[in-house]
This record gives sequence, structure tokens and C-alpha cells, in this order.
Amino acid sequence: MEDETTGLIKCTVISCPHYFHKDLPRAQDDHVFFPFPEDEDVCGTWKEKCGIAADHEVEDSKICSDHFKPTDYTDDTRLVLKPDAVPRENLGWMVGMPEVKLTKAPKFELIKEAVDTNERLVQRFQELIKELNPLTKKVNLYKKKIENSYKEIYRLKKLIAKYPVKKNGKIETNLIFKVFSQAQINMLLGKRKVVWSYDDMAMAFTLRHIGNRECYLYLKDTLNVPLPSLSAVQRWVASNKP
Repeated sequence: MEDETTGLIKCTVISCPHYFHKDLPRAQDDHVFFPFPEDEDVCGTWKEKCGIAADHEVEDSKICSDHFKPTDYTDDTRLVLKPDAVPRENLGWMVGMPEVKLTKAPKFELIKEAVDTNERLVQRFQELIKELNPLTKKVNLYKKKIENSYKEIYRLKKLIAKYPVKKNGKIETNLIFKVFSQAQINMLLGKRKVVWSYDDMAMAFTLRHIGNRECYLYLKDTLNVPLPSLSAVQRWVASNKP
């Protein structure tokens, strides 16, 4: 079918995405397009393979080189087809539909099988749509949680920026005590052993459940907020269960 605005004509194979210009021998991606053969028997076979009716006019129709095997050409240039070459590759039947040859008298059993298969595919598609809806809602919920986490991170950054971190090359712990606990300060100082208080663990547990695991790890590992490891939080929760 020709696009009147661009002059492009689509490959006759329904599932094929390639187009050619009526005034050019090849497509821009170097696909070669072949006209339907003059031999009536071979032309009829081409129509069957393309899924079009036997009485369909194909005077201006063409099929691209994607649908022929290397043995269908007369030489390695792949510019000329053998007289008995038939399109057999990438015809679109692999999506689950049985191939139905659209002759003047199609077999009822083949048509019924195609219709039944199509109904099953439609039913499966509808099932996938139903599964997609709750997943979409879940994704949107996580997006909101991440957005809230970013806002909290921004607030904390502004708060931290108000306090000088270093003075004369030393960390002024008397100022950052207003923001961080002793354990967090020890962690910022690079001490290897940090003892977390009950309040530290309670705050970490709250942060973990305001957002999700990924948000917590982002705060801890990417933004370097001094927080206990998730395994330490889990052990703390287990030891404080009533």
C-alpha cells in the first residue's frame, strides 16, 4: 500500500516493517524488493505465503529480501531470484497463528483453528492487562515514596549545610551533635567500631519503613548518611520483639 505523502510502498508481507520508494530499486536500509513473478503458478504460491487472496492484484506489489533464503538467489550478490524462488522466511506465522493459505476454497478446519488460536491470544492478552493494572499502581506508589524520600534528603542537606563541618582542620562535634548522635559522629570520624543506641536503631527502623529497602540503602551508601546496616536493624527488631 502506497503512502501518497511520501511515495513509500510497504512490503506485501503483512508482518514486515520495511518500505521502499517506487522510484528507487532499494530501501534505505539496503533491502532489495522483488516484484511478483509473471508465472501464474509461482505467483499464486507467493500470494499464499504472503497471506493474500488468490485473486488479489499484485501488479505494483513487491516483497523484500528478508523473506528469501540464500539458496533462492542466482548468485552471491542476492540481486536476482531463481525462477522458482518462493518467500518462506519471516512471514509472521511464528506468533502462534497457524498458516492458512487463502485460496478460493480454504479448508474449514484450518480457518477454525486460526480463529480459535486468535481467541486464545486475545484472552491471554486480556489476562496480562489485568495483571498489569495492580503492578502499575504499585510502581506509582513506589514513585511517590521515592519522591518523599528525595524531599527528606533535601531537607536534611539544607539542615546540615547550616553547620560548619570543619574548623582548623578538626570536626566541631559540639555543633554536629545538634544533627547527629554520638554513634553517627563516630561513624563520620571513621571509627571502626560504632555502638548504636536504642534511639539510633529506632530512627533507622522508622526510616526503613517510611520508604523501602532501596531508599534506605540510597541514603546510607550513596548519600553517605551515617546509618546502621540493614542486618543490624533486623537483629535489633528481632531482639526487641515482645
